[in-house]
Amino acid sequence: MSEQEKPEPQESAAQTTPEKAPPLRRRGEAMRRAAFDAVMRLLTQRGPQGVTMAAVAATAGVHESSLYRQFGTREKLLYQAASRYSDVALQQHPISDDVRADLRATIATLIDYMNTPQGAAVVHLATVAVSPEFDRESTVYWHRRLAHSISIVRHGIETGQLRADTDPKLVVDALIWPVLARVALFRQVMTKPDAMRLVDQVLRGVLA
Repeated sequence: MSEQEKPEPQESAAQTTPEKAPPLRRRGEAMRRAAFDAVMRLLTQRGPQGVTMAAVAATAGVHESSLYRQFGTREKLLYQAASRYSDVALQQHPISDDVRADLRATIATLIDYMNTPQGAAVVHLATVAVSPEFDRESTVYWHRRLAHSISIVRHGIETGQLRADTDPKLVVDALIWPVLARVALFRQVMTKPDAMRLVDQVLRGVLA
């Protein structure tokens, strides 16, 4: 056979067969975790407007239709992902008989939370109007989180550490909102030393 008549070499199977895409995680807790992780990644990188069902599906490696079946709406998915992250990151400390130590620990945990990109993004998310549905859920969630701090102050009153006429909600407002406002408005996290001084100064006004 002449050189001109030689058949062209066959391509190998490796050359002709395209790589398979990674399998989609279609259901169950694995899909939920993948979706939540994708939401938090998109929220920190692109902000609330970047968290669309299509973007979450692409980032998580799941079908967009699976997200709708599991969560119903973008707002529900966004809320569940943000609250899940916050529940893990904002572990509540047991209430002791040292109100100052308890409030310091609570504020320190909040500072650590806001020093993460995800925590800062969730705090910012709470300041923007997402939808009436999301805003209602978010308000209920943060009131529930603050209730633990209010219980700490109430316990301080009951154990005689704080004055009997102390308003627990106002004390918590005086401690929490300066920390949150600095992040929400200026993208700055209060330092822990400053936060501890804030706790001490607020408590001076209500010590028994």
